[in-house]
Amino acid sequence: MQSLEQLEILLLLSGNPHKWWTVATVYEVVKSSPTSVAARLEELAARAMVRHEAGPEVRYQFSPDDPALWKVVNELREAYKERPVKIVQAIYSKPPDAVQEFAKAFRVRKDK
Repeated sequence: MQSLEQLEILLLLSGNPHKWWTVATVYEVVKSSPTSVAARLEELAARAMVRHEAGPEVRYQFSPDDPALWKVVNELREAYKERPVKIVQAIYSKPPDAVQEFAKAFRVRKDK
């Protein structure tokens, strides 16, 4: 997961796997921005976690290609219910960029 918004959308759709969702119906629950919701849904579709169906409005449904993803997402849902702060911390505590860390090693600092 790359953001809390993406997690919330994944859990929303996977919690209702037989329901089809549009950007508008997801936005009604998540309340971030329609543009952002659309981008997150497309990311999930690109990762084969949700399928999408074209029409007057594109619809999305939780339907991962890999059956193991059903289990992982259910475990994630339970972990988020039990320890939401830990899950949010894990999302936002990304490791530092290796290139930036390497560059920092060569910075010259003046002694005060």
